[in-house]
Amino acid sequence: MSDHSVPAQSLPLSVTDNRTGQAPLTWAQRVQWNDTEWMKPHDHHFNHGRVIAVPPGHDLPGVADIIAHLVRKHECLRTRYPVDATGAPYQELRPTEEFSVSVYETPEPDEEAASALCERLRAQRFDLSAELPLRVSIVASDEKPAHLVLVLSHVTIDYAGLGLLTDELKALLAGDDTPAAPRHQPFDQAASEATELDQQRSAAALGYWEQVLRAAPATTFDSPSEPPPPEDDPRRFAQLTMTSPALTSATRTVASRLEVSSTTVLMAALSVVLCRVTSKEAVPLKLIASNRGLAGLRDLVGIALGSTVVLVPTRDRTFAEVIRDTAGASMRAYRRARCNPVALAELRADVSAERGEVDIELACGFNDIRTPAPTDDEPAFDPLSPTELQWEEPFPRQETKLWYWVSNFEGVDVHHALVDTHVLSRERTEHLLREIENLVVSAATPL
Repeated sequence: MSDHSVPAQSLPLSVTDNRTGQAPLTWAQRVQWNDTEWMKPHDHHFNHGRVIAVPPGHDLPGVADIIAHLVRKHECLRTRYPVDATGAPYQELRPTEEFSVSVYETPEPDEEAASALCERLRAQRFDLSAELPLRVSIVASDEKPAHLVLVLSHVTIDYAGLGLLTDELKALLAGDDTPAAPRHQPFDQAASEATELDQQRSAAALGYWEQVLRAAPATTFDSPSEPPPPEDDPRRFAQLTMTSPALTSATRTVASRLEVSSTTVLMAALSVVLCRVTSKEAVPLKLIASNRGLAGLRDLVGIALGSTVVLVPTRDRTFAEVIRDTAGASMRAYRRARCNPVALAELRADVSAERGEVDIELACGFNDIRTPAPTDDEPAFDPLSPTELQWEEPFPRQETKLWYWVSNFEGVDVHHALVDTHVLSRERTEHLLREIENLVVSAATPL
């Protein structure tokens, strides 16, 4: 692709539907909308990007028609998010949406060029009040589509919803059967959350949050003696990535031995090491819940996630005991991940004030986005391969001091620590990840 910034042509599309009007944001939309607003002007950090290969035999109009079909079928792809006179956001559907698909030409089918285009488009912010939360481009060679590039706002779709969307898109491109039109969409979810049943769920979740907020330490990390650099200083926030075959193997061993999930093992290890580092009895961890267990949300192409928190004491507890405690505590937390985020913000402010604090700090978070591990008996990697550490920077300002997340690549778990280096120096962060590795590997090693 000679010039990523200039499309060769633009394919205009128009979509009409019977559902129009306005509705409150769903709780999940509001959670992510709040985070996106806080992150401005770096809110593109949350955007999703995907590159999908187009099988041979398709032409440009046919691929554009598939996109129009999906935008018509899934309301989240054509929802705007304006704000009212008080600054409160809401969702809006219009009777007709006109948008376009940009076509970029390359001499030969080029996945690398498509990936580069995806990253460039993902780095552009959405104006969610005025434009659709979706950008679609086709990378073609001699007007033959080779790759689709999708960029979507996280306010409108989460990781699970994006997986459902891309699976359906791949099926359409392959000529396979796809799910029927959904009966439950974001407008329906907003209506559900106004019912007595969901209000009771929210109240129960808020009760759980209150217990944690009253028990959690007011702060997690001691304030450094030197003044902090500006939050937008490009050197302040950075991410350390650790690829450890040994930790991957050990995590599976400990999980199997204790009959818990590997997520539980890693969450417990993080709690133990954070308590060591901070000298706290327990450190609250913010968690992301998919909330896909309910029938209405299981197949929703949209956003269903929720925020919750877990607090597990570790002092005078063995690692195995902490793991078992974490299994129960995280299950309770995930069951309480659906609540009105506006009411939660009010609760947090009230409890903080009662405790004489400006704000009870929730400085650390954990998320596990690994895909299922190989199912065959032989490991897909060598557990004796050396551990690799690599720093990535710069990163935009973050609300948390430590966001710890786990992905995987070619069968090996990849651990990421996105940190505020003013609070957790590079040296301390490397020590923290190595301590997690040592803790789990030691627990997996036979006596």
